[in-house]
Amino acid sequence: MIKVGVQTKGILPEMDLQKGVELIAAAGFEKVDFNLDAFLKNSDVYAGKINTFFDEDLAHLLEYFREYKEMFQRYGVEPSQMHAPYPIFVPDKPEVTEYMQQVVIPKSIAIADSLEIPWVVFHPFKLQYTLGIEAEREMNLEYFKSLIPMLKRYQVGACVENLYESIGGRITEGTCADPKEAIYYVDILNKTAGEEIFGCCLDIGHMELVHREPAEYIRQIGSRLKILHMHENDAIGDLHQMPYTFGTKHGDGVEWDEFCNALHEIEFDGTLSFETFPCMNSFPRGIRKEVLRTIRMIGDSLSKVLNKAE
Repeated sequence: MIKVGVQTKGILPEMDLQKGVELIAAAGFEKVDFNLDAFLKNSDVYAGKINTFFDEDLAHLLEYFREYKEMFQRYGVEPSQMHAPYPIFVPDKPEVTEYMQQVVIPKSIAIADSLEIPWVVFHPFKLQYTLGIEAEREMNLEYFKSLIPMLKRYQVGACVENLYESIGGRITEGTCADPKEAIYYVDILNKTAGEEIFGCCLDIGHMELVHREPAEYIRQIGSRLKILHMHENDAIGDLHQMPYTFGTKHGDGVEWDEFCNALHEIEFDGTLSFETFPCMNSFPRGIRKEVLRTIRMIGDSLSKVLNKAE
């Protein structure tokens, strides 16, 4: 039976560690997407406001996260994936780019290993609208190839995520929004590595924003799909709300049944992982338990569709 997970962002480290993990477990989640990016927010990275969290030596960081691992184990919750801090490349801030690539990402991979997390998602560089698609591909491949020795050392896999961009106030396709682009990256990188240590992370909300069908994307990338970011929006903003919240009847918004059918066809054996942290903010704090339980129930419903798919 496929497992259901939820991201830790919006819960950890905002809440007390034990209370946060207990909340996740009480809602029935067996897996979590561990948001290491919550410790260094993307808005701060873009602004060049880097905190000192990753300045700590690696031994200290691993000791810090040992308590997280113990708490997850105590409550029977297993991290199935991690979201690394991003962006990795900030065009107008070379010192920030260097810090992200030389300090934050190497330590992130080591932390993933310490938490026994098999797959980490990294946002590829978004450069096609400034430097051109060829430069974007060349720089992404060069950087991700440089991670291969470290990924092998720690036995951690890396996933590229389908992205969108905002150009001139309009949402448009970003890196890996086209499944052919994602396949291009993953196949070249795995061939270079000599083993399967790269895969795809499919963000459903990003699919909506660029008006692509998740099911078709899944069918094209096939077994390259390793992890999911499941959420929904109004096709205008990246709202990260729970499925089925946009529309007036079943079938509006994302075609979730067809999404499950596609997962069944490629024999996906990963986690139905929700990236719905804004629900923790948009609903009153007093009903967080009920919100998480609702998300979990949606996961159970999708799991039944997936398991019954022909």
